[in-house]
Amino acid sequence: MTQEQTPREKVEILETRAQAQEATGDSAGLLETLAELAGLLTELQDEPKARSTLNLAYQVAQTIDDEPRMAQTLHQLGLLCLLQGGWDRALELYHRVLALHRKANDRQGIAVTLGSIAEAMQGKREFRRALEAYEESLPLRVELQDERGVSLTWNNIGTIKARMGIIQEALDAFEKSLAIQEKLQDPLGRAVTLTNIASLHQRQENWHEALRGFEESRALYETAGHTVGLATTLNALGLVQRRLGDLDEAYKSYARARDLMLQLGDHLRVTIPLHNMAMIHEERGEYRDALRIMQEVINIDKRIGHPDLKQDLETFGRIREKLDRERDQRPSA
Repeated sequence: MTQEQTPREKVEILETRAQAQEATGDSAGLLETLAELAGLLTELQDEPKARSTLNLAYQVAQTIDDEPRMAQTLHQLGLLCLLQGGWDRALELYHRVLALHRKANDRQGIAVTLGSIAEAMQGKREFRRALEAYEESLPLRVELQDERGVSLTWNNIGTIKARMGIIQEALDAFEKSLAIQEKLQDPLGRAVTLTNIASLHQRQENWHEALRGFEESRALYETAGHTVGLATTLNALGLVQRRLGDLDEAYKSYARARDLMLQLGDHLRVTIPLHNMAMIHEERGEYRDALRIMQEVINIDKRIGHPDLKQDLETFGRIREKLDRERDQRPSA
C-alpha cells in the first residue's frame, strides 16, 4: 500500500482482498486480512465494523480449527470491549482466550492475557484482583526473559498499589521497573516510571523529591519528542513548583503545557494549565489577568461541552468579586 492512500481507501482494499480470499477458500490468508482490517477499523473508531470483522474472523478460525487464531480474535474483541468500557464482556472474552492459551501451554499468551485481565479488573475498580493477575503474570515474564514485559508489569503493580494506598510497596515496584528500563536504555519507559514515582512523592508532600522526579521525566520526554508526555509532566511540575513558592517557574511550566496542548489540538486538556495560570494570577492579586484567562477557559468549556463549566464559572465569579472589592477599597482621587 502506498503512503498516499487514505485510511478509508486502505479499508476498501482490505475488504476487496478479503472477499477474494473468501471466494477462493483461502482461509489462512483471509484470517490475516481480517485481523489487519479489524485493527485499522479500530484505529478509525469504527466499532461496529471492527466488531463484525472480528466475529467473521472467529467463525473462519473455528471452521478450520485454528485455535491460535481463535485466541487472537477473541483477544482483539476483548480489547474493543475494553476501549468501550465494557469491562465484564472484556473479562468474559479474556478468560476464554486464557483457556485456549493454557490448553496450548502458550506461556507468552498466558502472560499477555493475564495483563489484559488485570486492565479490565482495574476498569471495574477491583484492584486486588487486578493485582493478583499481574502477580501471576510476573514469573511467566521472568521465565520467558521478557525484560520489557517484566518492567511493564512492575510498573503496573506499582500503579495499582499506589491506588490502593500501599505507598512504600508501590515505590519499590516502580524502582524495580526503573532499574530494568535503565538497563534496556528505554527513555520513554523511564519517563513514565519517574513520573509515577514523582506523583507518589507529591501525594506524600515530599515536594523536593517530586520536583526532581518531574524535572528528570520532563527532560526525557523532551529528548524523545513525546509531546503528550511532556505537556502532562510540565503541568504536574508546575503544581510542585507552585507549592514550593516558585510562582515564576510554575507559570512558565503551565504556559508551555498550554502551548503544547494547543499544538496537539487537545482543547479538553488545555483548560487544565490555563486554569492553573489563572490561579497564579489570582494568588499574585493580578485579578484582571486571572479573569482574562478564566474567560478563555469558559469559552472552551462552552464550545466543547466541558463538564467543569459550572465550576469554572464559579471561579470566575470569585475572582470578579475580589477585583470589585479591590476597586471599591481603592482611595478616590
